[in-house]
Amino acid sequence: VSAMLPFFTETFGNPANTLNSYGWAAENAIKKSAEHVAKLIHCKPSEIIWNAGATEGNNSVVFGLIRTLKKKNPIDKIHFLTSNAEHLSVINSYLAAQRIENIDIEFIPVDTFGCVDMTTLKKFIRPSTKLVSLMWVNNEIGSVNPIHELATYCHEQQIFFHTDATQAVGKIEIDLQKTPVHFLTFSAHKFYGPKGVGCLITKSSGQHIQIEPLLFGGGQQNNHRSGTMNVPAIVGAGKAAEIAFDNLSNEASRTEALCKDLFCRLKEMVPTVTLNGPGFSNRSPINLSLTFDRPVDLVLNQLSELAFSQGSACSTAGVTSSHVLKAIGLTRAQTQNTIRLSVGRWTTPAEIQRAAEILTKVFKTPLQSGTITT
Repeated sequence: VSAMLPFFTETFGNPANTLNSYGWAAENAIKKSAEHVAKLIHCKPSEIIWNAGATEGNNSVVFGLIRTLKKKNPIDKIHFLTSNAEHLSVINSYLAAQRIENIDIEFIPVDTFGCVDMTTLKKFIRPSTKLVSLMWVNNEIGSVNPIHELATYCHEQQIFFHTDATQAVGKIEIDLQKTPVHFLTFSAHKFYGPKGVGCLITKSSGQHIQIEPLLFGGGQQNNHRSGTMNVPAIVGAGKAAEIAFDNLSNEASRTEALCKDLFCRLKEMVPTVTLNGPGFSNRSPINLSLTFDRPVDLVLNQLSELAFSQGSACSTAGVTSSHVLKAIGLTRAQTQNTIRLSVGRWTTPAEIQRAAEILTKVFKTPLQSGTITT
């Protein structure tokens, strides 16, 4: 907030207007923010396109690449691949592209941990496959895909690779100098930046392609994304990236320890609880997806002290059965018995203990006779 505040009240220039000092100050602030983001994920500042967040970025990759490919060869077949456990901003972009642009799409099944393995990916590759889009870390169950291996294979096959890294940036190590993704998207609010700002990273080396922009207008950001940039939000995103870089290792270790502590406390007191996704060696350091023995809706009033989700936190308020939990093999009843908890920078051991007490009190109590759980 302190970094952003001057750009609301004093330094209010337009970065696209470089004819005066006001514009220079705004332009320099954006360049500084890009440097912080680039340092966090090991890319070049020039590869960063500022936008409104991962949803816009994911749509930009899907539709921008289709239009670029069709411009190059209008009759060439286009086949896109993603998984059945992706964020809805990817899944629905693919479905819209199938409907609007008439391209072939397929959804790769994930394993019981929510990951796509190399053997399964290879089975779905066709001569017409142009894009593979797989998230770095799953937003609901915290599973970490083997992105380096998958991206390297696609790079070798001359297939563009996109990853929605919203749940990875600022939480786990990302090095785009080593992992050959072509497109990476994220939202800043997932690592404590402001809401409504994010980035699309388009790698400038290797199998580089300039995709058609999603937005047209004044040609800002070298014609990649038109529109006056949200300077205060971008400054906030850059500051959040700087803080995340400085604390990445220590913060990941601390939050993972808190997650383990909470799960161990629950498992001891409520033996029927299960952890969705992989074990702690291959999952997000902040995520717990837990399935209990009864529908969460029946005990909502007893959980009001906890901040939790039953599915994605990024969809509408209406709760529906999670497509991610279905993808890893949970029954409809099990999906209704599941909650997702996250720990963060300010979560304390005392709060972990209190959360364990609340959940234990609610779910240790025997089910009433006649309650259906299967």
